[in-house]
Amino acid sequence: MNETEMRKRVRTARPTAEIGNETRARLSWSAPAAGLWSLAFGLTGAYWALGGAGFPLGAGDPRAAQVGSLLASVEQGPAGAVMAALGLLGALVAVAMARSAARGLSLVFAWTMCGGLIVAVPDVRVMQNFGYLFMGYTGFWDGPLLFMLFCIAGGALWAAAAWARRAGDSGGGARTVRWARPVTYLAAVLALPYGISRISWAMGIPLGVPEGFLAAGQDAWGVEAVLGGLCVVGALLTLGLVQRWGEVFPRWIPFLGGRRVPVWLAVAPALCASAMLIQAGSRLFLWTVTGQITMTAEDWGSFGPGLSWLPWGLALVAATYAYYLRRRSAP
Repeated sequence: MNETEMRKRVRTARPTAEIGNETRARLSWSAPAAGLWSLAFGLTGAYWALGGAGFPLGAGDPRAAQVGSLLASVEQGPAGAVMAALGLLGALVAVAMARSAARGLSLVFAWTMCGGLIVAVPDVRVMQNFGYLFMGYTGFWDGPLLFMLFCIAGGALWAAAAWARRAGDSGGGARTVRWARPVTYLAAVLALPYGISRISWAMGIPLGVPEGFLAAGQDAWGVEAVLGGLCVVGALLTLGLVQRWGEVFPRWIPFLGGRRVPVWLAVAPALCASAMLIQAGSRLFLWTVTGQITMTAEDWGSFGPGLSWLPWGLALVAATYAYYLRRRSAP
């Protein structure tokens, strides 16, 4: 490192406490928002506990068993009561966090809500319908899917509230971790199996499926091409987490060329993708270990490439965290 670079780093470096306090201030809205969301969640649960219409789980979700829902067997009354209790408790915890009175148990509650709402409640339909959006198809949108999206929004709010508290307590400046590049490359590679299989089908190559499989869906080559292309694009964008163009927009991009990439612009989409991959991948993994799906030498392509979703999502979370650590003190 030459003298000019050393002076630049000293000039732009900021105290870790300042960075932590800035993060807390920037996310100060998150705890009140999580509280309001929890109140709405609890009131909705109370309505369903009293027999209200539109319950989107259990018997109210006819596709639940087909798509790996973990809530396929819940009953409306008990489930609504649990929602009402969690909503009330969440509102109280959010008030404590907004008043800076949060301690360990509050953070445990916040992260537990985050995990449950983002991973346990949603199923493969979130990623399925995300892919179909690129083809302009919304035929599978229904009440259960909207409820999943509502829960994902709540989980994101709880994550933001917990992160604001963590950042404010611990601070921390930018740092580079040694595992950043390996885990980022791993995430990019894990994006390829599903993409390669779909692109192969779009090209008429029966990779991992019987010959008749493609003939039965010969009009679906466009769908396969889009789904496969999304994986390839995802792999390329993942590489940006450790490349210069992931920090500064390339010069050839109109209006943005040469400007710094906002941290959130990389982190938010990556975390959204990670959530969908973990949601769908965990269901596919459970189906596999419980024997609900089987694969042979002739049809491994139907489900086999999807087994990369769960490790892909986990690796992408780690890669995104490493990117955030490296750039969080960016001026």
